[in-house]
Amino acid sequence: MMISDWVLVITSLFLGATALFVPVLAEFLKRKVFAPKLEIQFELSTPFCVRTFWRSSDDPNLNEPVYFFRFQVVNNGQSQARLCEAVLEELWIYDVSGNPTKFPRFSPINLRIEGGTPFLNINPHRRVYCPIGHISSPSYQEKAERGAAIDIPGRHGDELRFFLELTQFPFSQPNCLVPGKYAIKISLYSENATRCEIYFQINWSGKWQDTEPEMFRELVIQRANRI
Repeated sequence: MMISDWVLVITSLFLGATALFVPVLAEFLKRKVFAPKLEIQFELSTPFCVRTFWRSSDDPNLNEPVYFFRFQVVNNGQSQARLCEAVLEELWIYDVSGNPTKFPRFSPINLRIEGGTPFLNINPHRRVYCPIGHISSPSYQEKAERGAAIDIPGRHGDELRFFLELTQFPFSQPNCLVPGKYAIKISLYSENATRCEIYFQINWSGKWQDTEPEMFRELVIQRANRI
């Protein structure tokens, strides 16, 4: 072959390899260098955990206090995290000796993200809140929530419940916690971000308090290592 033929062959091979390699490189940079990065932040204080009020356009007289306990999801990446969801995946119950037992056959279930939706797109550097659960005033729980409570089998009573902020209410597992000590595992999923998870320990006395500092001593939530 003549030199010009070799040049043509090599040029053709180079262009063909480039055509194949460039899309692969672009996808790699998109997923690795410019990928979204989800992180979870939490403090047992405002604005993560807040005292507010139940209100409704259907009932102008409704003005019952409620405490919401939330963690924060932050996208520290360089692109939008798509279809993010927070999933409550596991539940542990502590006995009187402080030993945890995993709740059997617990089905993963979505928590409500900001705005009440189970899925949310999170832009770069955007921060959103995801409620873990809430405690309504004793009068509101008695009037509006007690009938919807699905307790842990064998754990009943007239005490206040800590209602988990679930998108559904399966009858096969609890949607609230009576006074006691518990642990939960929550995972964050996204179409294009790496999954991350967090464990929380929950100590709940069952007592209502009218101020945030006092209430945050009755229900203590803290990050934990793997249970």
